Amino acid sequence: MIRFFSGNNPLNVITLFFLGILIRLPYFISPVIPQSAQTDGIIYELLIKALHPTGVVFPFIYPVIVYLLVYTQAIIFNGLINDQKLFTSPNYLLALYYLVITAIVPEWNVLSPVLIINTVLVWAWPRMVGLYHQANPKTALFNIGFGFGLAAFFYFPSVYLLLLLIVALILFRPFYIAEWLVAVLGILTPFYFLLVYFFVWDHWNLTPKVIPEQVFKLPNVSFGWQFWIELIFIGLPLLAGLLTSLNSSARMLVQTRKSWNFMIFYLIIALFIPFVNSSAGITHWILAVIPISLFHASFGFNLKKKLFPELFLWLSLLWIVTNYIVMNK
Repeated sequence: MIRFFSGNNPLNVITLFFLGILIRLPYFISPVIPQSAQTDGIIYELLIKALHPTGVVFPFIYPVIVYLLVYTQAIIFNGLINDQKLFTSPNYLLALYYLVITAIVPEWNVLSPVLIINTVLVWAWPRMVGLYHQANPKTALFNIGFGFGLAAFFYFPSVYLLLLLIVALILFRPFYIAEWLVAVLGILTPFYFLLVYFFVWDHWNLTPKVIPEQVFKLPNVSFGWQFWIELIFIGLPLLAGLLTSLNSSARMLVQTRKSWNFMIFYLIIALFIPFVNSSAGITHWILAVIPISLFHASFGFNLKKKLFPELFLWLSLLWIVTNYIVMNK
């Protein structure tokens, strides 16, 4: 399967679409209705309320939305990676792994604010790594900051994506204080407009919901045997992909090496954010799936012998089927 998706055949887009549906079929048959959590942002709560009347009659609308988000994120980000030439030749491995990884963990197949935020990150990523060739990047920086600010209205801890933007400025731009201030201004602008709305319509009571108290704590995770199996299927290829990416990128252009390094920082920040105001188990760690899928793709692409990547991929698919059997008991 890895060799098949290692090519640049446009038919892979269609193949991945149906493969993604196949490995998520039980979620379409038995839809999971999302519930608002205390840590969810104000816009996400409004979205859930808006979908509720339709969801009561047609509950399969939720898995359809989830799959459309996951599939479009996978295909678009795969194309961006190919455009940036992070691999020696174009391929569809990242999209394949993105679809598989998000299916490994059942909690990642439910409509969540972080899943929606991944779309913002897919949009922002090429603009961040493309800062190096822009003579005047202030507009791009403001737009990226504005997007991250809006993301905070879905899940407030995503405001810490400002750290990712700071890393991008350090890696891809010489230091100009004006550019840093523009980036911060972009993040603050959505909050400014919202606070103006609260002032005009006297809704100050909603302020704690928009900007909650920040608490660092361990997510409510059940460390059962299922958790450790999922961690093995995601963690071991991730570590192998980190090693193979460091080895392969050493022979690439400076800009490409910086892009790979940027993804390492992206991974660290995305793994850190769910510790803020967390109560949703491992649901919010879907924020890290974008860099994880890239390093899984490196594991599958850069190894000459494909035995271990193929083995892990097929075992992951077997685990997905096993999860379905357990769910339907």
